[in-house]
Amino acid sequence: MTDQKIKAAKKILVVEDEEYIRDLYVQLLQKEGYLVESAVDGEEAYMKMSKKDYDLILLDIILPKIDGLQILEKFKKEKKELSSPVVLLTNLSQEVVVAKAVDYGVRGYMVKSDLTPYDILREVDGYLNGKHVNTQLK
Repeated sequence: MTDQKIKAAKKILVVEDEEYIRDLYVQLLQKEGYLVESAVDGEEAYMKMSKKDYDLILLDIILPKIDGLQILEKFKKEKKELSSPVVLLTNLSQEVVVAKAVDYGVRGYMVKSDLTPYDILREVDGYLNGKHVNTQLK
């Protein structure tokens, strides 16, 4: 199987309310060959996360309707198992937020303003292949 076919078999959900950033991530990942879906708010994200398995979910924290942490909290309260690895997309790097996210089972986080498109692809590839290169979460 070629690298492109392997990536095409990987499904990613991008949850981001800012249209420009969402479109950038979706196009960037699709260009690499990933199957990408998106959600524009917390309610849409929760519904998609509840009904479908993804190889990776990139979840913004600050979202309309339900924020990213509330989505994770809702899964935990309902004792629903998150079958997909979650990585937070944020411009926040507060320790309290990160600690709460870890408690909800996130794999890591990416500070959007610190990453180039190349960095995003490298991070996504690392999470999908178990070779995570971001050491911000321990």
